[in-house]
Amino acid sequence: MSQLNRIEKEFNIANIKHDGVCIWPIIKSYLITLEPTKSEILKKPKSIIKLLLKNLFLDIFSTHKIFKSKIWVFTNSERRYAINNSYFDRVTSGLLDYFDNYVLFENPIPKGRSSKNKLQKGEFLIGMSWIYLIQFLILKFSKTPRIEAFVDLENYLEQDLSKIKDIYHRYHAGYLFYNFLFKFIKPKGVFLVCYYSNFGLVKACKKNRIPVLELQHGIVTKNHRAYNFAKTLNGPFTPDYFLSYGPYFNSIVKNGNLVLKKNTLNYGYSFLYEANKKLRKTDEIEKLLTKFNKVICITGQLENTDRKLLKLVGNVSDEFADICFVYKPRNKNNMVTFKEKSNFIKWEDINTYLLMKYCDYHITIYSTCAIESIALGTPNIAINIDNLYSAHLKDIIGDNEYNHVVDSEKELNKLLLRLSNTNYNNKMVVQSISNVISPMISKELFSNFFNKVVKEKSNHH
Repeated sequence: MSQLNRIEKEFNIANIKHDGVCIWPIIKSYLITLEPTKSEILKKPKSIIKLLLKNLFLDIFSTHKIFKSKIWVFTNSERRYAINNSYFDRVTSGLLDYFDNYVLFENPIPKGRSSKNKLQKGEFLIGMSWIYLIQFLILKFSKTPRIEAFVDLENYLEQDLSKIKDIYHRYHAGYLFYNFLFKFIKPKGVFLVCYYSNFGLVKACKKNRIPVLELQHGIVTKNHRAYNFAKTLNGPFTPDYFLSYGPYFNSIVKNGNLVLKKNTLNYGYSFLYEANKKLRKTDEIEKLLTKFNKVICITGQLENTDRKLLKLVGNVSDEFADICFVYKPRNKNNMVTFKEKSNFIKWEDINTYLLMKYCDYHITIYSTCAIESIALGTPNIAINIDNLYSAHLKDIIGDNEYNHVVDSEKELNKLLLRLSNTNYNNKMVVQSISNVISPMISKELFSNFFNKVVKEKSNHH
């Protein structure tokens, strides 16, 4: 991140233009690939074309739904999760609490098209493979955009940025498509899950005075390249409004010069709200809770950090036979192994949020589950291995009496001795993190906010 900040200070980014418009937000978003560990962002999965063609017929057939609603929502299929056999988009389905329906444009990558039985009532799904096909044709039959000062940037960085130029061409093709589409039909508002994956759409919306509202989809930090600019750009590639989990994240995007404070909203975290409201304790979890004095959930992340975490927990578990430690890997193809015992087990098939909600404590290194568990009413124990918790979550969670931070096996042992006979009030735990994850906004406040958004945009010339 320091390198990106340095570029903004030392290089005149305002000169990086196409058709007289500064395209720095796009360039910056992909300059992260200069880091060797992030170069995979530019790689194209070989299965993409096959997946798009597989869904093409159904996606074309679904285009008639475009007239079903004036509210358009853009997401992808990987964000749909089950709660009691009912499926929710982790970010967008909460909008159904405020709108009767919306047109849901779904990117099928990487999980494929969501089946009809996985949609909520009021979600009119349009698969996007036909849109990508048209963008591909525009890409092939249009000239590569001429970007001013691009060669100067390459010389300054001493890097070949031709792949990033190709990416900009792709987004420009997207802009041309959506700008043409909006000549025939215009939504009242467009909700995006990730603005920096939809630069072409954002630009087309802004040209046609359609408000762009980004729904927060993950943890936003002051070091995130897409939410931190040296000055407010107010250009055609960033959203008009930001709907956050809570006040903490609004301050991040405001201080990062993405949007003005008046254009932020404490929206809440709709999926966590649904999970907390609807997930019910299963017989399997009840048996564990009955058998042991405490049940502690361990959520996995990367395999290399999981190995260190599980080794530490494994050593500690020998001292606490009345505590069951349950490891839930991040992915089912996780290759991490450890010596399981009666009070230290691996549970792959359990719903992560169900386990976090009903266990007594939650352990992680720096997963966002640390925040989510507290929001579900379960205190967190952060193991600060390799200082990763301090680097990623310390500033966000801050001083919270329901978040316990330990730096060693000895400290964890001491903490568990104290917590073994400690009880807490779940509602107070939830309340303690409200600055980060707010309760869902009321229908009245949301309606007032959205009506104001639409009015401001229609009056803007």
